[in-house]
Amino acid sequence: MPRQLPAAPTDLVGREPELSMIARRTGGAAVAGPHRGPVLLVHGAPGIGKTSVAVAAAHRIAGWFPDGQLFAHLGGAAPGGPVPAADVLAHLLRSLAVPESAIPAPGAAREGLFRTLLHDRRILLVLDDAYDEAQVRPLLPAGTCAAVLVTARRPLSGLDVAERIRLDVLGHDQAWEMLATSAGHRRVAADPSAMDELVRVCGRWPLALRVAGNRLASRPAWGVRHLLDRLRDQRRRLGLLNAGDLDLRAAFTESYRQLDPVAAAVFRSAAVIPGADFHAALAAAVSGIDEETAASACEDLLDAGLLQGTADRYSFHELVRSFAAECLDDDGPGRAVARDRAARWQLGRVRRAVRGSAPHSIAVRSRAGGLGGTAMRGAVAIGPP
Repeated sequence: MPRQLPAAPTDLVGREPELSMIARRTGGAAVAGPHRGPVLLVHGAPGIGKTSVAVAAAHRIAGWFPDGQLFAHLGGAAPGGPVPAADVLAHLLRSLAVPESAIPAPGAAREGLFRTLLHDRRILLVLDDAYDEAQVRPLLPAGTCAAVLVTARRPLSGLDVAERIRLDVLGHDQAWEMLATSAGHRRVAADPSAMDELVRVCGRWPLALRVAGNRLASRPAWGVRHLLDRLRDQRRRLGLLNAGDLDLRAAFTESYRQLDPVAAAVFRSAAVIPGADFHAALAAAVSGIDEETAASACEDLLDAGLLQGTADRYSFHELVRSFAAECLDDDGPGRAVARDRAARWQLGRVRRAVRGSAPHSIAVRSRAGGLGGTAMRGAVAIGPP
């Protein structure tokens, strides 16, 4: 009777709606029904707290699954690459007391034995950090009594699931509470204005908050403002947001490493785009590709948790933008080229707008203050169309 869940997180805050949703959707799995037991997916950006939510939810509902709780790490974002499904199945079969000599060779027989053993058992299976749909499908029970929680950075749109739960950054009060839980409520209450600023600098990103809280907890002589002052420099921020094996830059790096070359190029180039959000047309311009290809790349970045999106607009979280800027700087002359392309695109928009509103002899002069680059220097005269 396996009991494999990791320890429940002690600093989880602000996720009650998600925990309640998981409890509601898995509760019926404790009673056999006409369909396969529920499969729920928790997905979101790197460091957003997917594993913490899944483990906390699993502890909350563990009592409904008296035949055991299985846990497997799939290594979807691991530097060494994802764990093959056949190897995960072997681990799960060992957890179900199958002797090594009785585990079938990789393939249908191994999958069949796993499904046979779980068919009538009320077991909760947590599959953490999935890479893609093909890795997950062989690991899903076919019976009606088991429930499965999957975590992944991408939404795994090809997987048949009962619910997709996307995690976002925390609210301001929730982020404050997460910091206070780690660093101590009395300590952070001594300088509430510095705490507000620290929450903002950390972007309300759970992993960044956990690192900041742990740094304060391990440095009793530091005040909140001391840590805040160290994090103010945006160029050094990602380098400072690490504590032991908690490393925000490393989490971003693994998602970036898995991008195809076009999406990676769009991600880097878009770092120069000013303003709160941008259209795929501007992403295409700064990347030097066509708009359709850029739109597809932006959707891929959205799935990877490296962009945020509403309708046809995309935006960066500031911590992710800082990482994208680092990647662009590593690309040699990439920043200057991207800034020049952005400037030319913006000037083209200005020309068309001015010509459309007053087509006869209008002159527009632009300086390099906003975007820089050769296209923004000097004067641009716009005459009749």
